[in-house]
Amino acid sequence: MAGLACEALNRMFQKEQTELVAQALRVELVPYLLKLLEGIGLETLENPSATKAQIVKALKSMSRSLQYGEQVNEILARSSVWSAFKDQKHDLFISESQTAGYLTGPGVAGYLTAGTGTTVLSSVPPPVDNDSGDQG
Repeated sequence: MAGLACEALNRMFQKEQTELVAQALRVELVPYLLKLLEGIGLETLENPSATKAQIVKALKSMSRSLQYGEQVNEILARSSVWSAFKDQKHDLFISESQTAGYLTGPGVAGYLTAGTGTTVLSSVPPPVDNDSGDQG
């Protein structure tokens, strides 16, 4: 559940909710997430790198808070583990969850996936409405 929880935290903090960052500071979530980055508590996860990437993204989002970002950055600056993670590109470790589980089973070459999940827009503009009240 830790991986799922870290993904949820990342998504919540990306929404720039000031009160959420304040609450995270009150309950000492930043030091807890830094301990997870050290690998403490992630030993049983299937993909600890992806979870660490979600943690880093959540911490970076928290550090951009206009009201509380400075406090978050002070905590991060005191951490030895943060210096090892803060400048790395972590998107490579995060897989798109929409395509997970869509392969048809073992022995499949991996071509059948759910796709990108985006809708295709028409390249033709919508028709012009000539019934505007401009004609008289």
